[in-house]
Amino acid sequence: MPTLSSLNAATTVGLVPLVDSVSPVPSVSPNAPGGQSALLSSPSTVVTIPSSFGAVALETYTPQGVLAGAAPAITTANDSRDAVTLQMLGSYTNAQTMTGQFSGVGSALLDRFKTTGSDFSQSVSTTGGIALPTLQGPEGKVHLAIKTQSGVTVDIEIDSEGGSLSASIQSSGKLSDSERSAVAQLATGFQRAIDGLGTVPPKLDLSGLTQFDTSALASVNFQYNVTNDGNANVSASYSQDRASRSLSLKSAEGAIDVSVDTSNPALWGTSAQRAASVASYLQQFDQANSRGHGNAALMSMFEDGFAQMNQDYGTPSAQVLPGTAYAPTLQQASQAMLTGLGDFSASITDATTSPNPLRPGEVNSFSYQVSQSTKLSGSQNDGQITQRQQSHLSASYHQALSGAGEPALTSSRASQNYRYVQIDDSASSTVQIATERGALLNASLSQSSDRKTRESTYEAGKLISDVTTPEETSRSSNLLALLQPLIDSGDATHNSAEWQQALTQVHSMIQLSA
Repeated sequence: MPTLSSLNAATTVGLVPLVDSVSPVPSVSPNAPGGQSALLSSPSTVVTIPSSFGAVALETYTPQGVLAGAAPAITTANDSRDAVTLQMLGSYTNAQTMTGQFSGVGSALLDRFKTTGSDFSQSVSTTGGIALPTLQGPEGKVHLAIKTQSGVTVDIEIDSEGGSLSASIQSSGKLSDSERSAVAQLATGFQRAIDGLGTVPPKLDLSGLTQFDTSALASVNFQYNVTNDGNANVSASYSQDRASRSLSLKSAEGAIDVSVDTSNPALWGTSAQRAASVASYLQQFDQANSRGHGNAALMSMFEDGFAQMNQDYGTPSAQVLPGTAYAPTLQQASQAMLTGLGDFSASITDATTSPNPLRPGEVNSFSYQVSQSTKLSGSQNDGQITQRQQSHLSASYHQALSGAGEPALTSSRASQNYRYVQIDDSASSTVQIATERGALLNASLSQSSDRKTRESTYEAGKLISDVTTPEETSRSSNLLALLQPLIDSGDATHNSAEWQQALTQVHSMIQLSA
């Protein structure tokens, strides 16, 4: 066996600079400031010792101590092969995008509550090979906070950051079997909410979070945030408890806000009434978006969120409207003259653009607000009800003179042939009801709309015309006159088909219309 001394007798040791194809290995200076090592940028050297046994393969390590050239390996922080870890490994390995790493992980975390309520923590990352310098990539975070009726809080988090995927469950106390079951029932809805927001363009699917078991759970708070992903950045939050529901979303397309007050079950109509009111509102939203040339994808999310938040408020209580305790017919009539929805406010605002370099003040914009407020007073025997719905649309856009498309505007006056449209619309619908000792004293409906359209026409950059067109409408209806004959004839008491038909007609009349 050759030894180092025998090799020295037969060979000469030479210092040979590293060839260009090999990355320089940093040297360490013992005289670095502050008593710390400093990496020098001078080329490293290697000692070459010829041997009768042939060339010796060199092994190069990165400054992080990782063997250069080694194949990357996917590792986990905890050596476990539970269902959540396996799902994380699969999603992390197969994901084509950052948000793809969340696939299946949310439902796997909540499915875990079917068998255990213990805390959980795991992370997946890639190690090995030479790390190449890269720009900061997309980052994502999902958080679900659940509070049970007994006061226990459960926090579920999923994070994708710095090339790793992590997930955790933390509970403030022990969950009962019914609480664990209620949390596990949110698994599908939680995952669908995550998957929807991760698509391009994002979509809202909150239906599985709005229908949680209120006998076991007190509140749910969902948050989703993606950053460092350019136009794919999105931030969304949804919270719900016994008294309210709230949605907020921001993206490169614009912003959405919806809040619903569910603290007064007396306002809740039948499922058919709620469905009819939601359908009417969705039609109003479509018309506003078409008139104002709004963003179709953002409006789709706005409509989905509004519909899902008003689809089902849970099991109604026995609470009745003021002045309706004397007879079921009064409750029926009063409910028919209201939307059946909880009071709400909702808004959508598109991202503003300025497409005309010669007139940057002419922006493309879209902003729409809609709300309902109800005032109840009196007692069960005598009462007054006032419900007001209102909407407002403010929008502006550019339109080509020929065709309905957008003009291709440049700094050249030859391109400046277009129509600039500005819209300012408002609408309201107000119902007033008064009852006294089992009698319907007053039931009136007042509706109005005010539409203004300004069109400025340019040819070769020169203003040719500037016309503002106002449209105002108003009408009043005596709802008592429609219902009283059926009350007097006994149709209301017998809940006849004619009475039900009249209630349906009244309910359609009170819907907001622009």
